[in-house]
Amino acid sequence: MNLSALLLDDRLAGQEERPAVRGPGLEWSLGELASRVGSTAAGLSEAGLRRGDTLAVALSDRPQWLAVALGAVRLGAVCALASPATSPERLRDALTRAAPRMVVADLPGGPPGASRLSPAELEAAAVAGLPDPGPARTRPDDPCYLLLTSGSTGRPKWAVHSHGDIRACLATYGARVLRLRPGDVTWSVAALATSYGFGNSCYFPLGGGACSWIDGVDRSPEALVRAIGLGGVNVVFGVPTWWARLARHASEGRIPADALAGVRLAVSAGEHLPARVWHEVRHALGVRLVNGLGSSEATNLYLSDLPGGPRPGTVGWPVAGFTLRIDPGDAAAHGEGELLVRGGSVMSGYLGDPGATARALSDGWLRTGDLVRREPDGSYSFLGRIGERVKVGGFWVTPSRVQAELLRDPDVTHAIVLGVEDAHGLTRLGAAVTPRSQAPPGVAARLMSRCAGPLAPHEVPRAIVEVDDLPALASGKPDRAAIARLIAKALEEPARRMMEVHR
Repeated sequence: MNLSALLLDDRLAGQEERPAVRGPGLEWSLGELASRVGSTAAGLSEAGLRRGDTLAVALSDRPQWLAVALGAVRLGAVCALASPATSPERLRDALTRAAPRMVVADLPGGPPGASRLSPAELEAAAVAGLPDPGPARTRPDDPCYLLLTSGSTGRPKWAVHSHGDIRACLATYGARVLRLRPGDVTWSVAALATSYGFGNSCYFPLGGGACSWIDGVDRSPEALVRAIGLGGVNVVFGVPTWWARLARHASEGRIPADALAGVRLAVSAGEHLPARVWHEVRHALGVRLVNGLGSSEATNLYLSDLPGGPRPGTVGWPVAGFTLRIDPGDAAAHGEGELLVRGGSVMSGYLGDPGATARALSDGWLRTGDLVRREPDGSYSFLGRIGERVKVGGFWVTPSRVQAELLRDPDVTHAIVLGVEDAHGLTRLGAAVTPRSQAPPGVAARLMSRCAGPLAPHEVPRAIVEVDDLPALASGKPDRAAIARLIAKALEEPARRMMEVHR
């Protein structure tokens, strides 16, 4: 079973003309996409790519991305998916560890020993219509693609996935929650190279007979409005910080309040979605977010709301096809603990890191690192990440607790709390917040006062940075490394300026 055959060959009969991918001034039918994938596979083969080789794909989001990635797996090669938006140092490190035979990238350079193929060369092969070599015979457990973990809190790792994993994704979250169908057009805030974006813009629409809108790297609220108008987008995938931003734009009149009137499904994942943000989106845009939780290690989502029946403040119920349990221990007796997941799309391990693999996988169970609580109705609440606690002044602090307090302020739309080393090497607590644009002056000072009441002294942030939008990774998640740098800079300032606004 070859992934490209699953998404293309098996669906072509009678559907060659249906739209498969759109962009500004461009539309490829399923038949045209299949032809381009076949010719691109031929071009990769002529360049020397063989079954079992690794091809690193570091292209910005555009329709050609699908042809390159699916062309590689058609040959039985393994696709290492990386976003060119990743910082140069991290991208270089990740590609070196992937040890690819070949690289297709927008930016120059690459790991030692890897040959480089330009996107223009592969486009020429597709236009020339080189003969399709056909899908290589692969087994469900043969390696197929590598997903780079977000690295929001540390060094990213390559999660190794097999050809059969996507079939499992389609049969679980795809069939049970999304239920995409012909006529649907998807739009994703997460880049194609991320686990979330790979599903949103590639295998879920192709597997459901739908179409994806792919248009570069602009994920602004205005870009979505254009995509809805030009491409007929009616399924939108976002992350909590982005949904909060979209609601803010609508409430301030920067985009029409009815811009999403034709959207039938709006999904949020990637980070904790506060109930307040859910209600703000509902009020400002008229859509009911379908929230969920997943990971690169599981390819996609294993917890989700049900469309039409959300439970704001939770991450929903187990997706049919996955088995979940809470790690045994004292916390489990109270329905709280680390979430463990088992299912057909869970990775086989981390590339070149047996130690990390052993810590993450045990008897088929994936340790997600997510702390959750099972509610009486069977839904799950997200409590934070294992290891997020930081020691400040000799006391342990849970950032999510402080973050929840900051979000109680009506002028704050999102907040991230981190422990950051100051110039003396001491860990200090800091926060970055996005206030409403019409918020009165002095938000940071007010937040300090708010925290001083319900929180212990060591839980009160020493610096609060205000930003219009939180820095984001290619996945759409907040870039904690960039946010930490902003907080560190604020910590360097004299104490009397600690609470001033930084934009």
